[in-house]
Amino acid sequence: MTDSTSPFGQGKYQVRFDWGLDGAERILPGAHAVVVVDALSFTTTAVVAAEHGVAVAPWPAGPDARASAEVFAAERGGLVAGRRNEPGGPTLSPESWTGVGASPVVVPSPNGGALAHALGDRGVVVIAAAMRNRSAVAEHLLALQGERGERLMIAIVAAGELGREADGPGGGLRFGIEDLLVAGAVVDALVARGIDHTSPEAAVACAAFEALSRATGHLISASGSGVELRELGFAGDVRAAAARDVTDVVPVLRDGVFVAE
Repeated sequence: MTDSTSPFGQGKYQVRFDWGLDGAERILPGAHAVVVVDALSFTTTAVVAAEHGVAVAPWPAGPDARASAEVFAAERGGLVAGRRNEPGGPTLSPESWTGVGASPVVVPSPNGGALAHALGDRGVVVIAAAMRNRSAVAEHLLALQGERGERLMIAIVAAGELGREADGPGGGLRFGIEDLLVAGAVVDALVARGIDHTSPEAAVACAAFEALSRATGHLISASGSGVELRELGFAGDVRAAAARDVTDVVPVLRDGVFVAE
């Protein structure tokens, strides 16, 4: 883990922002809470599931990870979510959570799910944020600060998207504007509540959201990930991700499972 005195650790700031697991490693030292953002779609899915009273366990994707997910689900009396295009049960699609009876549901995800799973044993509060609950997340963090009686150090981490075979050579982390906008929306909500000692990185994300606030729905829909989902027939997932401040639920990771608080 990066030392908090590193120039890339943003250690002197209360609100920090970076990308992916490597970014989380940079800005976590000294943090009390980490806010994970994967707008399309893991954290939006976790929030929608919480709206339906279902707890979600974040998990990496892939055959080996799925085997361990099955074991975890069996131990908790839950189930493992299917792939997005599989009918008949919950998946990574936010639209698939109506009427889900089992809880928890393990949701494999190569981006937000893998990131949240990796952060679960770091001794910090892990929160799932989406545009849907960005103000509720800020209120929750403000309450945590009140409980501590001192400044709460907050790391906001955007998942982005890991390169896939279809993306060609490189395979690195892809910048996602949908995650930038949601991260900036969370920073904006924190600033509105007086938690405004932001790093330059967090301030730039906030400024992007503020400048484009009226167009966030269009921008999320027109982003690369948004277009891909709409072409696959999941336009409803994009609309769910773009909806702003429509719920008060805040999924918090407890013993490997996001539960609503």
